[in-house]
Amino acid sequence: MVVEAALVGGFPRPFSVGRLMSRYRDGKLNTEAYEKRLEAELINTLKKIERLNVSLVPFNLFLWDDLFEPFATHFEGVERGGLYRFFDNNFYYRIPVVKGKIKHNEATLTMLKIVRRIVRRNRMRVKIKAVIPGPYTFANMCENKYYQSKEELIIDIAEALGREAEVLKDSGASFIEIHEPLLVLGKVDMELFEKAYGRILSKLSRRLWLQTYFGSVSHLLEELSKLKPDVIGVDVVEAPEQFEKILDFEAEWGVGLGAVDSRSTKVESVRQLRMLVKKAADKFEKVYLTPNAMMDFIPVSIAYTKIRKMGLAVRRLLK
Repeated sequence: MVVEAALVGGFPRPFSVGRLMSRYRDGKLNTEAYEKRLEAELINTLKKIERLNVSLVPFNLFLWDDLFEPFATHFEGVERGGLYRFFDNNFYYRIPVVKGKIKHNEATLTMLKIVRRIVRRNRMRVKIKAVIPGPYTFANMCENKYYQSKEELIIDIAEALGREAEVLKDSGASFIEIHEPLLVLGKVDMELFEKAYGRILSKLSRRLWLQTYFGSVSHLLEELSKLKPDVIGVDVVEAPEQFEKILDFEAEWGVGLGAVDSRSTKVESVRQLRMLVKKAADKFEKVYLTPNAMMDFIPVSIAYTKIRKMGLAVRRLLK
């Protein structure tokens, strides 16, 4: 049995890192000094997270501005557009604007290599996940100025993301965490969804972590199980009703139990988290206690307090 605490999606950017990045963009720091100081910030953050008994950490942490940024910057045929609210959060992303045929260029491999090198050099026990947007969410949250059909758009996105996932998997990522928050909203064209994921799964036969949030996907569990993911991340904060539904579902995948509210400063109790994990562990062979989404929406100090509770809940359960 696996019972671990894990982060998903990213981590709040410390003020010191934001200031460092601003100084570099403004030409007040040369590249060598910037990279040295950024690495020191990464080491400090990773060591703190490790001490709090979190086992799985996303490679991007605070390194990118939003979920789409590296791909909109590096993929051929896409560029970054204007700011738009990310769901109903006080958090914004730049819309990927599709202006030509989408083709893969390496977008995040350098990040993965930097973080994995830090972990090895400092003999840390944490495992590193890669994070990419899902093709369905990417296609529906971009501005399409090129493709004549939604199917062509989503298939080319899936092909490019699949190649990125393959590179990251081959470079040692523990999981490829694919974010599909839009699955919780409205009716999903599952035929097109499965066709898109066929492109990804042809390059990624294992280590797939499908992450959902801001609502329930319990009505789609049958279809999502066909993808044969290693883990499905579910939000039991915003959709607490789906906790019992996943317990009733005959699943071969592990569960990412999103029981920590990433959009609230209210801190969960260890007892509350431990009870949920214990119930899930009676059903699933792999249980990962996680925030219900990325933690970019709350202050760094609150994020550390919350993940400390996660680590204690898991450690006490294992005892």
